[in-house]
Amino acid sequence: MRDIFIFSAIICIVLAALRKPQVGILGWLWLSIMNPHKESYGWIYSLPILDIIAGATLLSAVINFKQAKKALFHPIAIILLIFYLWTCLSTLFAISYDLAFPRWLDHTKTMMFVCLMLLFLNSRYWIISAIWVFVFSVGYTGVKGGIFTLLTGGGARIWGASGTAWGDNNGVSLAMLMVIPLIFALKELLDRKILRLGIYGSALLAFVTILGTQSRGGLVGILGSGLVFFIRTKHKFSIGILIILTGLAVLAFMPDSWKGRMQTINTYEEDRSASTRILQWKYAVQLASESPIIGNGFYARYHQPFYQKYMVGIDVNRAVHSVFFQILEEQGYGGLFLYLLLMVLAMVSANRVAKKAINRPDLKWAGTLLYYSQFSIAGFAFNGLTINVGYIDLYYYILAFVVLLISHINIELAKPISENTNQKSLGK
Repeated sequence: MRDIFIFSAIICIVLAALRKPQVGILGWLWLSIMNPHKESYGWIYSLPILDIIAGATLLSAVINFKQAKKALFHPIAIILLIFYLWTCLSTLFAISYDLAFPRWLDHTKTMMFVCLMLLFLNSRYWIISAIWVFVFSVGYTGVKGGIFTLLTGGGARIWGASGTAWGDNNGVSLAMLMVIPLIFALKELLDRKILRLGIYGSALLAFVTILGTQSRGGLVGILGSGLVFFIRTKHKFSIGILIILTGLAVLAFMPDSWKGRMQTINTYEEDRSASTRILQWKYAVQLASESPIIGNGFYARYHQPFYQKYMVGIDVNRAVHSVFFQILEEQGYGGLFLYLLLMVLAMVSANRVAKKAINRPDLKWAGTLLYYSQFSIAGFAFNGLTINVGYIDLYYYILAFVVLLISHINIELAKPISENTNQKSLGK
């Protein structure tokens, strides 16, 4: 029954996408994040439904290109493009083309989708729709995982859908850190109190899900995001009290197994899983020295001659467990510079432009979403210190939202005031 429902939804999306590529983009966003077919056990599990949606969307984008309403160019988009071209260059000169090409192809698909978002979603209706789809697709796991954690007392780990980019417990914690700020921001689009309570409840359950993953990277992400929010907010006293109370509640609720796992963050000699990260980070620096400017290409650490040269007899060839060391070894110091520049610029721009719109009734929704998006990026950055997800699609979707929101705000601010006098209710 579940297979038939999902397949019927795919057919409807394909038919609608052929007329409006925006619908295909939203369907693509839903399927690439939530992967509902991966929670089925029938014939649809292995069906390439994402490729079907992607094909229909690309065809429609070509046929209906007149519907494109391009986002204004912003340095974020330019640096994102340069970083992608950099990955193309590192792949061209990769130490192992067979290892690099499949991962480069996956990254290219993500960037192609981001490009479609910037071409076709630059309007209030489509931006809001895309963010709702993003929040629903990620938040579904958050709500489900939060309820499960509460019912089990936090004794079992939360996992995502198998075979997805964020299917393990660390990936789930990362996704929750990125979606929680956007959930809070969506309250500006809701008038009814019961709906706002639903938003707050969903955010709370997503937070509980992070705890339920028992991910140490998730705890680092919580602390880092909380620190950035504390620095940014004007209500430091009340937020500080809230953070302290939340910490006490977590310590009171979570079981001893969770507390013991979190305490191993600083005890590398007692926790093999944590201590090996130091070795792998050192290995990443050694790999970067092989090609310091453009890097060695995707998956370079699994090139056996490198392993024989630097790691044999020291540790097995495992993941680097850090976004930044991952980028360093694969894209070199030049790629890492672009990656960090993109991250910092996105956060700074989101904060700066949001302040321009927050007091405009017709743009308050966009300003709020833009303001909170910087905390999604901060959550990714801090959690990324401990896991290697430098190319995960969720992060690039957030960057696309930032560019779209900045574009929409700048377009509206550039209009004569008279054009906006009758739009005050649009922000609600």
